[in-house]
Amino acid sequence: MGRKHRSFLKNTFDFSPEGIDTAADFVAEGMESLGLAHKEALRNRLSVEELLLNWRQTPGLDGQYTVELTRRLGRVLLTLRCGGAAADPTVPAITEDEAYGSGRLNQSLLETLGLSLSWQYRDGCNVLSCTQKAGRRHSQLTQVLFAAAMALVTGSLGLLLPLGWRNTLLDSLLNPVFNTFLGLFSCIVGPMMFLSMVWGIVNIGDTRQLGVIGRKLLGRFLLISSLFGVFCMGAALLWFRPALGGTQSSQTVFQSVVEMVLDIVPQNIVEPFLSGNTLQILFLGAVVGVVMIVLRDRLQALGQVVEQSNAVVQFILSAISALVPGFIFLSVLRLMLQGTLAQSAAGLFRAVALSVALSAVEIVLETLSLAKAGVSPIQAARKLGPSFLIALTTASSAAAFPAMVDCCRNKLGIDEKLTNFALPFGSVVFMPHAVNLFIIVPLFAAQTYGVELTTGSLVLCVINAVILSV
Repeated sequence: MGRKHRSFLKNTFDFSPEGIDTAADFVAEGMESLGLAHKEALRNRLSVEELLLNWRQTPGLDGQYTVELTRRLGRVLLTLRCGGAAADPTVPAITEDEAYGSGRLNQSLLETLGLSLSWQYRDGCNVLSCTQKAGRRHSQLTQVLFAAAMALVTGSLGLLLPLGWRNTLLDSLLNPVFNTFLGLFSCIVGPMMFLSMVWGIVNIGDTRQLGVIGRKLLGRFLLISSLFGVFCMGAALLWFRPALGGTQSSQTVFQSVVEMVLDIVPQNIVEPFLSGNTLQILFLGAVVGVVMIVLRDRLQALGQVVEQSNAVVQFILSAISALVPGFIFLSVLRLMLQGTLAQSAAGLFRAVALSVALSAVEIVLETLSLAKAGVSPIQAARKLGPSFLIALTTASSAAAFPAMVDCCRNKLGIDEKLTNFALPFGSVVFMPHAVNLFIIVPLFAAQTYGVELTTGSLVLCVINAVILSV
């Protein structure tokens, strides 16, 4: 018998095909009743069905399992419990084909996409859990647009106030609150980047897990992202025309690049987090990640600590992101009361225009790649259309992932093993447009505030953009 409360659902099922199907329906309907979006609930239904089928094929498990759904602090927690032998259903059997690496790598990449499942074996019971944010009544984009509109209305009324009153309002309230928002965002970014780097290297840093195909894909992805970064830097320099540090000799350029590389190594462990030095934080994360790979068998407890700490930081960041509409409201309102909104908006429009133009270039290059492979771009667009539409409307790779898998397997005829490995891997590692954004924003800021750039800083910007995109 099932028990149902306002924020708690629980039921027990067996491993028969009918029982698994009923359990999957229970998950989908229960998650929707607890506030999860329909698309997310359906995605969870498919995931639970696959996990239960994996458990069903594992010997030594009890004949029944329990499904629990709980809502806490605006999040829905799904928990599956099954007694018997230890069996992690998130890790499929490792294929004998070494070209595709191990099954655990696939799960790690899915976690990066947001399909995070945590398995534990406690007191003779397998416990599988997953936490997701319940759906909002309005998307975050809608909230941001509404906040910007309200800031424009409020700012227009504020301009009617005397100049002294506006300055007092800025100095006494708006600027302190705005700086507090910035500090809140900044204090979590450093730990998040460090833990993400460590956990990412622990999961995919072992080249034996990547396999032959994985290593080839990683090399190709990094090469394409680097070429996009160089092209974007050239376009951004011509578009924004920021102040440059004059002509430098080849020796000076080489010296500045060497100094930049050496500066990646921090003087102490604490300073990078205090100063917000991105490359130094990533360097520390890379060192710790490599050490954890080398000493993997002796640092299993530390690996769990890193994984759990990463989950905590990601949760905090998700909670802070709910404050983004308020941050946008304050930003636009400050610009209006300071009288600099028109100038900032003009510069922002140029940045958006360049981003759109580079997106068009990427689409053209992808179309040419399809034509070179003998694939009709029109047919490919029709088959990939549903997954593109989901990604566009939800702004979520995780939400579009099931549709992409279905398209690759059933519509494009791509080998299932290649789909299972390359699709999550590429979704996480290959983000060339992210490289463009990490270059456009710094050059836009440099041009807006009159910051002089050197050759070394431009090279650093490209390297930083490629690393952050991965």
